[in-house]
Amino acid sequence: MAMHLDASSEQNILNMLMDQSAISTDQMNKIKSMSKEVGKSKLETAFELNLTNENKILSLLSKAYSLDVVDLKKHVVTDKLKKIVPIDYIRNNTLVPFEIHGEILKIAIPDGSKLSLMKNLKTMTKMEPELYAASITDISDFIDRMSGGGKKTSQQGEKLEQVKKKEKVVPIEVESDVINFGDKVIGEAIDLGASDIHIEAFRNTSLVRYRVDGILKTIDKFTKFLHNNYNAVVTRVKIISKLDIAERRVPQDGASTFKKGDKEVDLRISILPTKNNERIVMRILNKDAGDKKLSELGFETGDLNKLTKAVSSPQGMVLVTGPTGSGKTTTLYSILKHINKPSMNILTAEDPVEYELEGIGQVHVREDIGYTFASALRSFLRQDPEVILVGEIRDKETVDIALKASLTGHLVFSTIHTNDAPSTITRLQNMGTPNYLIAAALTLIMAQRLARKTCSECKVIDENITPKLLNSIGFLPEQSARAKIYKGKGCDQCNQSGYKGRMGIYEILEVTKELKQGVLSNLQQTELEAIAKKGGFRTMQTMGHDLLLSGDLSFAEFQRVLTVQ
Repeated sequence: MAMHLDASSEQNILNMLMDQSAISTDQMNKIKSMSKEVGKSKLETAFELNLTNENKILSLLSKAYSLDVVDLKKHVVTDKLKKIVPIDYIRNNTLVPFEIHGEILKIAIPDGSKLSLMKNLKTMTKMEPELYAASITDISDFIDRMSGGGKKTSQQGEKLEQVKKKEKVVPIEVESDVINFGDKVIGEAIDLGASDIHIEAFRNTSLVRYRVDGILKTIDKFTKFLHNNYNAVVTRVKIISKLDIAERRVPQDGASTFKKGDKEVDLRISILPTKNNERIVMRILNKDAGDKKLSELGFETGDLNKLTKAVSSPQGMVLVTGPTGSGKTTTLYSILKHINKPSMNILTAEDPVEYELEGIGQVHVREDIGYTFASALRSFLRQDPEVILVGEIRDKETVDIALKASLTGHLVFSTIHTNDAPSTITRLQNMGTPNYLIAAALTLIMAQRLARKTCSECKVIDENITPKLLNSIGFLPEQSARAKIYKGKGCDQCNQSGYKGRMGIYEILEVTKELKQGVLSNLQQTELEAIAKKGGFRTMQTMGHDLLLSGDLSFAEFQRVLTVQ
């Protein structure tokens, strides 16, 4: 049996058989193991095991996509048919044009993966494609007839597996366009300093969006090409991130490295099947971001001294808190780089490892195989470290091990999701951590946000900001009467956004003797905050007020970043 069939067709047929319960999971496992043993393709193995046959596949295909079945033996190959679509395209994509009827071109397909090629065929032939279902053998024989029939003998008995080598996932004509499109989308995102790229399909349109300075923006110029070639673009992304191009039913995660000039970035890729096709999110991990010095992060001298003292202690626990995208990782990496020296053993447990740090042992935690933060921490303690970084505190077990480690001569860093520094103590208590452990182990908590900086080239006084509005965010009446608040008007320097660059807004809570005493006495959060303020603690809101008055922060950005829900 001569069969020309590419890998995506074969996988599509197997998926269809499983979706329609024509093959069970057990049978599929049997096919996989047997195909490896005998060195044949999975579909050939399924035929040999009598688990399916061409008629069954044809009837399922016809039902699944409401296609009429055509018997290609009854159709003649004309010269006009041979010229309408290039023979290489037909061979590579395993489909055949078998009849021209006015402006309609009738095309036979062996599986559903060919549906994505219809727009391309319409452009190529300037005709309206009409689809029919045909058996794999009939299509293979028709292809042989179209290419002159001379090759039929040499291909008799040729294995599916061998044809795979010539596999073309994306139509030849659009393949290079799709590659260029993908490179352009990623390249421009890097130039703009985007942190994420979103590629998504909706019912009537498809969008590329970049997250720049924490805000998602639609990039309109990519919409048309993406909408016309959505499946090809998804396939391209899957290829560069080494994912299964035929699997379209379950989420997939992958990674890739992208080079632009002398700049190299890592991409973390997540693909999620939705009602309207698969959506892609690519996180751009710029390797330069892990290179920031602690002194470059915008801390005031007093706060920087507090932080440096805490991170240079021989033991204790330092927590960084804030929502996703608030720069916690960058801060922690800067701290590690600041204290890293050859005489130190530093270990990190991360999910996943975002930037590689020279001279530091970094471990990727895998929850899916049971290698959790807690189990990584336990194994770390047997590795004789001075400093341990736990990517995130998610449960009581991790907290307990981390706190105990910080009491036994280790310096422990971690992140936790809370609104501000004082509420972190309450969160630890709510997780069931005893007060004596918190008081003994905790040395410093830092909460942070990233806010967009008002563009200095086009900032103007915001006339809409009234003293009443300023009072509502905590300004004193005499302050709000005098205050001038600025906003960016939008200019060429800031891409008409009114913002240029980002800055950290933070609060640093040093766990002093008085505060430890307050925790041991089981004081409430407000009372603990009052003790901290007496000791010079400044909240993020206070820092936000200062930035509003200096003109670096707009009122809208203050509300977006610092208004507690």
